[in-house]
Amino acid sequence: MSAIDNFGLILRELRKLRGLTQDDLASRTGRSLDAVSQWERGVNWPNFETLIRLSDALDVPVESFFNQVKRPEDRIRNETEARLLIKDLTDNDLVVAVEQLRALAKRRSN
Repeated sequence: MSAIDNFGLILRELRKLRGLTQDDLASRTGRSLDAVSQWERGVNWPNFETLIRLSDALDVPVESFFNQVKRPEDRIRNETEARLLIKDLTDNDLVVAVEQLRALAKRRSN
């Protein structure tokens, strides 16, 4: 899967996890429905200004669109959802979540 395909998949997953339609995202970014569709299908890339608008509209950092290159689709979907869930945790709940992840990682390495 190419980087542009990964970008499109991540964008689509973030949009869906936020409960938005392509039309909603187009409205929030001031771009056309066709543009959003092309980004999600890996036909075109948004420019930098639009990346910032997408980041704001989806309430994620810009790097969220790029740090999952060359991973299976299910893995991208799960990592994207985990990032969104982590963002909303309290500090205490985040500590618990990290401890659980460490335990899972340790079990996997044994």
